[in-house]
Formats: sequence, structure tokens, C-alpha cells
Amino acid sequence: MRITRSAAVALAAVLMLSAAGCASARGARHGGAAGGRPADSPTATTAPAPAASSPAAQSAIAQLCGPPNGPGRFTTIRAADGTRLSAIEAGRGKRGVVLVPELGNLVKCGWWPYAAFLATHGFHVVLFDHRCTGASACPAGKANGDLMSDIRGAVARLRHAGVTRIALMGASQGGSEVLIAGAHPAAGVTGIVALSADVNQLPLAAAPYPATATAAVARLRLPVFFAVASTDPYVTVAATRGLLARSGSARKHLDVLPATAGHGWDMVSPPPSGGAVPAFGLTVLGYLRDLTS
Repeated sequence: MRITRSAAVALAAVLMLSAAGCASARGARHGGAAGGRPADSPTATTAPAPAASSPAAQSAIAQLCGPPNGPGRFTTIRAADGTRLSAIEAGRGKRGVVLVPELGNLVKCGWWPYAAFLATHGFHVVLFDHRCTGASACPAGKANGDLMSDIRGAVARLRHAGVTRIALMGASQGGSEVLIAGAHPAAGVTGIVALSADVNQLPLAAAPYPATATAAVARLRLPVFFAVASTDPYVTVAATRGLLARSGSARKHLDVLPATAGHGWDMVSPPPSGGAVPAFGLTVLGYLRDLTS
């Protein structure tokens, strides 16, 4: 996704160039085209989806995103400003999680392995392509930078489905985004999980939201859980401790993981070849249960 949608186009272009190596270094999880996965299929991601139990729906998601071949459904959601967003839903129930993607061309597919895991553990999950990325629409003008509308639209989709308690969970830039969204939360949002929240001093939102994650955490009152690997090349432990210290939340926690834990969604996702989620994925499952209980 664009690093700064609300900044000038020239600045956004520079930031994207600098981030390209970062996205590449984070690794290709799902194989296929250069950059980590097969190209998006706009027809598949925007057409009416089969029922969750349909084998065709399962194989379609696996074909786009890679393993697992778990139950899920392609859908289109509406951002708060009406922009069409390509999304995947998985699971049912009263507990919900909105998964906000990190930078790079994996878009929503980067969350799919962990989303499928959460769906088998009692969560209704929404993962989406931000506007102007993947198979989502791209409005003109300043609206193309309204990331918070996308997050609010995903929350609204879960609430419309009857979900009453919703956690926001983001990876990398998505981690910074959920910190900002949590400072001015939509109805139903009960907590935040930020994995490797980087670019935390970069403007990612406009009023009524704080512009940056660094500014947002002081206004954060929801429970918040941070995680970062000890030698993460994109965000330091010290910077993450700074976010924790500035947070206005009465319930806050930081996990510092070994260097081998990786960055962002790699911390919780199963290996590319499939298999069990890492131990920290189980820890995060516990956090999410606590946040939505």
C-alpha cells in the first residue's frame, strides 16, 4: 500500500521506492509471480462469493493466496466513504478481528494463513486490500489516501454480521495504522494488536485522527499489545518501547521476540509450505481472546 496517502504525490513516490527493498526483504510467502504471490484476480475478488462451505471457494482463495486451503469467502466491502474494497471473510461468531495489511504486493493474502487459523478458533475475520492496492477501487484526489475509512468499513462489515467485539490487528505499516485507528475507535472496537509497527512517525491519517502512530498512542485508551523482533531491520525495540511508554492505555504489553521471529505477519504465520503456526501465533490468539471477551 502507499506509505503516505495524505502526503504529496512526489513524497509518496520517494517513499515507495525506498520501501520496495523492504517489501522484498520481508519475503515471498505464497510463491507465484515476482514479489510473492500470483497476480490479483479482480473477477474472483469482486464477484459474488460462494458459501463458506463450498470447496470452490476454498480452492479459489488458496489459488490466489497459497495455503492453507481453509474455508473462507471472497467478498467486496464498502469503506466508510463508499469505496469498494476487495476482501476475504473467514469464520463466524460474535468475536471479530480486522487484519490490516503491511506494505507490499502480498496485500490481503499476506494475512490469509493466520486468518484461516483464527477462523478455526472461533473468530469472524476480515482481511482486505487497501484502496488503490490489490483488487480494490482507487478513488480520485485526496480520497485515495483515506486509510482509516478502509478500516472503519471492515469494522462495519463485521458489526453488520452480528459481531459485537472486534480487535484491530496490523502488521508493519498496518501496525501503525491500527494504533491510529484505535485513538479514535469505531463502535465495537475493543482492543489493538500491533506487530512490528514501523513508519510510526509518518503521516498516515487526517483529522479527526492523529496523523502518526507516535502522536496517536498518547490518545489510545483501548488495551494494546505490541510485538517486535529483537533485530527487526525496519523498526527498533527502542522505538517500540517508546510507543508503549507513551501509550495512554491502562492495559498495555510488549513482547520482544528473537531475531528469527521475523517482521509483521511472519511472527504469527505458518511456514510457506504449510503446518502449524509458530508459538507466538498461539500467544496472539490468547491476546485476541482477551481483547474480545
